[in-house]
Amino acid sequence: MRSLTVRNVRSNGSHRRDGIGVVKRVGAACAFTMALTAAFPAVAQTSTRIPVPPEVEEAFDKREYGKAAGILIPAFDNCRAQNPKGDACAELAKGVAVLVATAGNDKVEDVILRAQAYVDTNVGPDGLDALAILGALTSYYDRMTNFQKYLPVAQRRVAVARKLFGPTGRVAVIAAVGLCIVQWNLGQGKAAVDLLTPLIGKLPEQTPEEATLAGRVHDCLGMAYYSLDRHREAEPAFRRAIALFERGEGEGGPLSVDAMATLANTLRRLDRESEARLLAARVDKLAKPDAQARKRVEWALAAAPSDPVAAARAELASTEKQYGARSPVSDMAAAMLAVALIDAGKFDEAQPYVQRLAAAADNEANPAAIRIKLMTGQVVLAIKKDPKRYDLFVPAIERVVALAKRSGTGSDRLLIDFQMYAGTSLLFSGQAARAYPFLDDAGDLLLQRLATYRDFDAAAQKETREYAPIFKFKVATAWTLARGR
Repeated sequence: MRSLTVRNVRSNGSHRRDGIGVVKRVGAACAFTMALTAAFPAVAQTSTRIPVPPEVEEAFDKREYGKAAGILIPAFDNCRAQNPKGDACAELAKGVAVLVATAGNDKVEDVILRAQAYVDTNVGPDGLDALAILGALTSYYDRMTNFQKYLPVAQRRVAVARKLFGPTGRVAVIAAVGLCIVQWNLGQGKAAVDLLTPLIGKLPEQTPEEATLAGRVHDCLGMAYYSLDRHREAEPAFRRAIALFERGEGEGGPLSVDAMATLANTLRRLDRESEARLLAARVDKLAKPDAQARKRVEWALAAAPSDPVAAARAELASTEKQYGARSPVSDMAAAMLAVALIDAGKFDEAQPYVQRLAAAADNEANPAAIRIKLMTGQVVLAIKKDPKRYDLFVPAIERVVALAKRSGTGSDRLLIDFQMYAGTSLLFSGQAARAYPFLDDAGDLLLQRLATYRDFDAAAQKETREYAPIFKFKVATAWTLARGR
């Protein structure tokens, strides 16, 4: 079964899912003054606003963020105390939001929320000032990789931007792409598809800037399809994104190269290995030495490590340094180390990492999409340790399936693969009654999946052949159960 492979255990490890960024960042903050003014027209003012002190802008431009915060945050708090009504402190509030979004840590979230509360109360929740604060707040949660908090802010940002500029306005499209990214990261690929599909074919593509923005829409739409394991729909979206990025920034631009790496992995998922390797070679030629796109196609560019355990240890150390030891991204890297240790026959040494994975999978504070990936790792580890221990991995599969159905997270492909594997395993172990519900649901999901295809092309036919045993086993199991009655 293709879903139960070591490759998929990497689902949230090191920013990759089969080489595609799972924690794909929305974007870095702009320069300070530009972040406050460039994206929006002048805001109507009801009173004279207190400007951001020039020494704050100077310190910000020099990346002396501590110095800038030491001046700006007290200035904003003092201004609020002295001007409880009106919008006199709005520019300071937006300045605080940009500063914290750019340089703040997870201990100063309340600062940016105070700025947001001031603008919502004193200026209004649906205007340009509020939109600027929402943009900074989404940037902050993006940098903190806190997608649970990011989601409602991104949804509000899209609503306000569309109210002010219309659904195809540049600011509204940028906000929609940001929401799309967080949606598929949280396993809400269907919502992301529904969000962006109405924009396809309705955006201008004449200037380089327009082409790049339209490319971002196609790129995120492709990522949403990919997260749903709908690779046939993802491929044309990525190809269109590449064409637009090349018009906007050139063949070797970072967005173009990144989309090429993404397409290479999509082709690999479609079992078009030769095409995927050709595209990976193109990424190798065009990407800068330190580009993340190289890591996404490392399966084609680099030889297997001579010491997989040492490589997995180094990956875990690097991930924990970047995201912290308590991050689910780090938990997945720990799972990869467990896989490497089990492959090396070091079962006792792998046990602490297996336990760490189990604790993270049980942690309801983690988003459902993350927990499903962690549970997938548990299933893989159980099968790798002893593929005959149905009593260990079938309950783990049942947990994944139950969570995926309850949360509406994950793809139909995941549910089909897991249930087919569990059903056939139980059937071969003589547990037909327990196997039948898995096989029955997997068959129904496959028919629904095929019904979404626009045509019955080679890829659809291949998938049908791949899953044909579901129906054979379902009929055989039903016959066995009927005879038993």
